[in-house]
Amino acid sequence: MKKLVSVPGFIMLCLSAAGLVALAFFIGTWTASSGKVAVEGAFVTVPDSITATTGYLEYKVSVPDTEANLAGVAVSFSTTSRYVTLDPASGTVTTDSDGMARIGVTTNPDAPAWARSAVVEASFSVGGLSVTSKTPPISIKTG
Repeated sequence: MKKLVSVPGFIMLCLSAAGLVALAFFIGTWTASSGKVAVEGAFVTVPDSITATTGYLEYKVSVPDTEANLAGVAVSFSTTSRYVTLDPASGTVTTDSDGMARIGVTTNPDAPAWARSAVVEASFSVGGLSVTSKTPPISIKTG
């Protein structure tokens, strides 16, 4: 009796049917030392200024030179200014199905008029690879 499907072939068929073949490949190759897969993060949307009204920063996590966006990655945001509040307050947002993490920023009500700008930093890790990005200084508007 001939074997029609090998066990590894059957497993790959099951994985592809579930849409997980790409995920299984990337999980096995996301290492900083292997150089097989690179991961990048970039700010896509940055407000012109931070005001008392919530503005949003959008940060995209992807595989460069492909159209692969990474969902489910925890991105941690922080700011250089104590006069800026992040929403959610924890500063951690998980990327959606488009690889996008979106966080709100507002000026604190007690921010002095001399507060000028803030830089927002985003960082994440995938496997053994860590990526950090910073915005250019964003103007703080008070009052």
